Amino acid sequence: MSLPLFLVILRKRIALSAMLFACALAGALAVLALAPPRYEATAIASIDPSSADPVSGLGPTPGSILVNQGNLVALATSNRVALDVVGRLGMADDPETRGDFAGQWRKTDDIRQFAAERLLDKLDAKFLAGSNALSLAYRARTPERAARIANSFMDAFIAAAIGLKGRSAQTAADWFAPQIEKSSARLAQARVELESYQTQARLLAPGANDSETDRLLSLGNALSAAKTELVALQSQLATPGAGANTDAQNPDVQTLVTLRASLATTEADVARLKAEAGPNHPRMLEKLAARDSLRAQIAQASDVYLAKLADRVAAQLVKVAELEKRYAANVRDMVGVQGQRDRLAQLRAAAQFQQDEFDRLQRAATQARLQSQLSFSNISVIDVAAPPARPVFPKPIPTLAIASVAGLGVAALGALLAETLDRRIRRAEEIAEAAEAPLLGVARDFASDAPPVRARRRFFAQFRGKAGQS
Repeated sequence: MSLPLFLVILRKRIALSAMLFACALAGALAVLALAPPRYEATAIASIDPSSADPVSGLGPTPGSILVNQGNLVALATSNRVALDVVGRLGMADDPETRGDFAGQWRKTDDIRQFAAERLLDKLDAKFLAGSNALSLAYRARTPERAARIANSFMDAFIAAAIGLKGRSAQTAADWFAPQIEKSSARLAQARVELESYQTQARLLAPGANDSETDRLLSLGNALSAAKTELVALQSQLATPGAGANTDAQNPDVQTLVTLRASLATTEADVARLKAEAGPNHPRMLEKLAARDSLRAQIAQASDVYLAKLADRVAAQLVKVAELEKRYAANVRDMVGVQGQRDRLAQLRAAAQFQQDEFDRLQRAATQARLQSQLSFSNISVIDVAAPPARPVFPKPIPTLAIASVAGLGVAALGALLAETLDRRIRRAEEIAEAAEAPLLGVARDFASDAPPVRARRRFFAQFRGKAGQS
């Protein structure tokens, strides 16, 4: 159906459409006037999920947080909490509750259960999006009743959550007692095995400074020092002049140093006298004789030093060979007991593992006991429900807006339905549909194109009047 045709139908059925729209508005006004108001009060509490599991020691994950929130919502809307609210408010003795209980169409023997089910029907519990805040909203006929019941639900929920968490934490703490006993027995057994093996093998713990390790370390250090000294002596023997710098405390070296210093002084005096007095001067001859004597003494002292140095090198070679032999023997001894040391290391690691496990269980048990005593610390009320100033139902503006939209739809639907049920023919297409035959043509009404009769009479009357005057 085209829009122009739809508008034509609405214009033809304007009276019916207006009546239907008015009926929708009248119904909305009747609801606003006759429906009893409903007030909603909301209590909000913050629930911190940051505590770790005392058994596994793992913190909360996003999935576990969602599961925990779902469990808390189920607890808040549970029959247990509702019965607690009924008991707190004394609703079993309330005359209104008793009257409703007496007039129920399905008989229930327990008035407290009846009142609890009615409370749960009007309770809305949820976690606010993106937070850990639990919202408990309750609707009632009066603001005071809504606030009182919402606060009672929050108090009953907190009490139930504390009770459940305290019991679960205490159960976890009780679970640790036999586990700690088993771990203590395993630790004692591991220590006995370690001490027995150490006594049998006569070994200290791996890494300890036992006699064999100390002896091998001492031999290694002595061998290294002997080799270093041998290299230094061999270097001095290969370059005799280097001994003055490396072995200055040796008396032979000190003698050589003194003689060389005197020779240098004498050589300087000879050069000076050669320039001043000439080669035959008595002082010149004396200095030359002293120089030759010093050179002979230096040669003799060098031979003595080199002979002693060669003896020291030979003695050092013997010492190095003996130390290497002793070191190799100690290494063979250490290799022989390496398997025993590996076994000792395994037993020590097993004992340390049992000790760590025992300490972990004790810490977890202590944490579980603390959680059972301080289980209320992660629940705190953010907002206490207050009597609301305005009802949540009915609301005039949304109700009238919905009624207006619904009235427009009903009016349009009614106009189309009336047009469909009206079988009178008004258009050429309707003739073809009624006759079930093709439409061949449409004859025009040429009379509608001519001027109206009154207009023609007025024209001829004016024409005759003008003719008579002329």
